[in-house]
Parts: sequence; structure tokens; C-alpha cells
Amino acid sequence: MNDKKEFLVRPPAVAGQFYPESEAETRVQVEDLLAESGFVSDRLPQIIIVPHAGWQYSGPVAAQAFNLIKEADFDKVILLGTAHQVPTGKIVIDDHDFWQTSLGQVPLAKDLITDLIDGETIIASREIHKNDHVLEVELPFLQVVLSDFSLVPILIGQVDNSALLALAKKLASVLAVDPKTLLVISSDLSHYPDQATAKAVDAKTLAAIASGSREEFDQTLVDLENQYPGVDTFACGAEAIRVGLLVANKIGLKEAKILAQSDSGVVSAQTDQVVGYGSVAFWLKEDKPSPGINQEEKGLLLSWARQAIADYLVTGRILSQAAPKDSLEEKRAVFVTLKKAGILRGCLGGFEAKEPVWQAVANMAVAAATNDPRFPPVAQEELEDIMIEISLLSSLKKVTSLKEVELGKHGVYLKQGNLTGTFLPQVAQEGDWSKEGFLGEICAQKMGLKRDCYLDPATEIFVYTVESFTENPDD
Repeated sequence: MNDKKEFLVRPPAVAGQFYPESEAETRVQVEDLLAESGFVSDRLPQIIIVPHAGWQYSGPVAAQAFNLIKEADFDKVILLGTAHQVPTGKIVIDDHDFWQTSLGQVPLAKDLITDLIDGETIIASREIHKNDHVLEVELPFLQVVLSDFSLVPILIGQVDNSALLALAKKLASVLAVDPKTLLVISSDLSHYPDQATAKAVDAKTLAAIASGSREEFDQTLVDLENQYPGVDTFACGAEAIRVGLLVANKIGLKEAKILAQSDSGVVSAQTDQVVGYGSVAFWLKEDKPSPGINQEEKGLLLSWARQAIADYLVTGRILSQAAPKDSLEEKRAVFVTLKKAGILRGCLGGFEAKEPVWQAVANMAVAAATNDPRFPPVAQEELEDIMIEISLLSSLKKVTSLKEVELGKHGVYLKQGNLTGTFLPQVAQEGDWSKEGFLGEICAQKMGLKRDCYLDPATEIFVYTVESFTENPDD
């Protein structure tokens, strides 16, 4: 008797048509498209909207969104679109064990799929997904930009508003508690107007999406249908977009940004009938602040930072070992500051929580001691005179007014083109600066720009908070 389980795999339906059939060609094409993507962000969106035509047409537009999540730590991806091949009056989730593309197999998140299915409005069906391309064409992008994830493929049929609300409620409950779940919405824009009309109507549709308002999106579609009755559709994935807007608003939408807009005529040169494409990213509010750490954990981190520097100065290697407590395996953004006789001796860190705080502290402590370009490396004999301070950072929050910057509470990160600069909040207190002085020092010291660069409309301003602790805290 053979007890070995046979896994069910959905084979690729459109490899060789919408994207390459060979693994090597697929990977090269994705990487080339990502390399040409110009939009970057210091934060990870949790919802993206991307087109689903053949890659030669819509790939560059889709890549703008996928590039934002490159090397992110999302471990689940919900792929959401509307059924294009088989009519259905349900919301349909595929329940194979794996989906396959030319880049290999991706496991499905079977437990989450089971939780989402209600057997009435939201059902399981492999047949509805069998030959549909709208989700599959996004998967190779995800296989390249993410290292390890499971998939939830959902197609929406002709359902009423209550079904969309039910799905949105379920998805919002997942994304709200799990920042490692990404929602990818697949939709093209206008179908078959001339190119000039497509540019005009697609711009209006994208603006409505970026407003974050489901009501504005719906009204825009109604207005466009009345104004351009000959256009087949203005968003073939409208129902999926509606769900995405509902999810964003249930959780709390922080920001939405249009990343790219194009159409098929740009490639085909056939401008009398085109299909429009656009990509949009949504950043959601974080209701749960990063957990604080207790005095014991602070002591462990400070000792570990000192040990990491001391060991590196002898061996040239950065220590790497499991944290002594599970709480120190939490991924956090970290800065480490070194001072000697109260004077700065080195400070480096990062804004992305890419690794456990335990290892991040070791890495940043060594970096501050040996790689801060403002100072020579710390010598072994001076380490005993060095005081170590660790700062654990919140996520960045973009602000549009200087009134939102609270001196002493907020660290500030400025970005103008490729130039960036930051000061931790405690720097303002140490320098006894005004808000304008604090921002001016970032412009001048960190970015090499005029002191008032923060007033330039081209400068983006972000704030963050920190939890700081040192080896000799004031009691």
C-alpha cells in the first residue's frame, strides 16, 4: 500500500503566451523589468494594484509596483481578480496544493483558504481558475521579488455588493493582524478606446482609485460610462478594486500613490483601439505599535552589542547566534550610537525591519564602530571608553506639514531625489536646536544641501519614534 500523498498542482495556463515558457527567459525578463522600474519607497505597501496583459504590453507598469516589495518578508500573498474565462455567480478560491509557473511551484495557504471559504458566497473551485490568466501572470513577478511565500488565489464572479463586503471584511481581518500578508489586485483599465481617450479616462480612473474612496471610484465609473458609452469597460477588475478599497478603509488607509500609467498602443503602435494599464500602491495604518522591551532585554542587547564589537575587532567576523529570548527574535529597525567622553564616535542603522533585533544590533554595532565614514574605526584599546546606545525605530510616517514634526519626540528622515539624511530625536535635545535648526542640520550635515532644503517641495519629510537605551542611563 502506498501512503504517499499526491499533491494537486495547477499547471501554467498561459506560459509561452502572456509570459515566457522557459525558466531562464522568465527570470531574466522579470529582472530586466524590475531594473527599469524607477519608483522606490522607504516603506512597504500592503496592497498593490497591477495590470495583467501580456508582459510585453503591461509588464513595465506592473514592475513599478512589484519593485516596491522586492526582498520584502511577506509570507502570504492574496491574489485577487475578476473571472475572465468562466462565468460564475460566486467568489471562487482555487484549492490546489500548488500553482506552477515557468519558475516553479508555489504552495497554497490551505489553512487561510479554508478560513475564507463559507460554502455559499465564497467557494472552492479549480475549474474556474483552470484557464484564467489574470492571476497567473502576476505570479512569476512574486516568485522573483519574494523569497518564500504561500498563495491564496481568488477570482470574483458576478456577485452583489453584499458578497464584496463579506470578502472585504474577511480579508481586512487577515491584513490587519498580519503585516506579512500582501494583497495583490489584478486589473487592466479601459478596453478598446483610441489612445487619446484611454489616456484621459484611465487618468480619471486611477485618480479615483488613489483617492481611497470606494464611493468616488464607483461614481467615476458611472460618469465615464455616461460620457463614453462606446468603451467596453474602464476597469475589467472593478469588483476586485472595490474590495481592495474596502479593505484599505476598514484597516485605515495611510497613503495611496499612482505608480505608472500606459496602454497597449505604446508597444503595438496601433492607437485606434488600445487597452489601458496602471499600477497603484496602498500603505495602511499600523494600529499596533512595535512592542516595547523590558529592562532585562535592554541589558542583554547592550551586552551583546559590546560583545559583537569586541569579537569583530579580534576576529574580523560578526557574531551570529540565536537570541536568548524569543522576544528578541522580533524584526526591528535599529540604530546603534557610540560615544566617547560624551562625544559622538559613530552611529549607523537602518529604517527597514529586515532581521531579528538580536542580529540587527550586532550588525549595526559593528558597523557603527568600523564603517561610519565620519570617523576612523574604533581601536581595540579604546573600546572600554566607548558608551553604547541602542535605538529601536518605529516605521516611517510621511508628513506634509512641519506642524506634524514634534521636536524631541520624532526623528526626522529627509529625502530629496537620491539624497537622504536623518537625525534621531535625541539629537535635537543634545544640540539644543529649534525645529528649524534641527531640520537645517539634516539638510546641511547629512545631505550637503542648503539649510532650508526641507522647505523645497521636492523634499519629502518622514518622521519616526524611537525607544532608546544606553549603558549608562540617567537615573
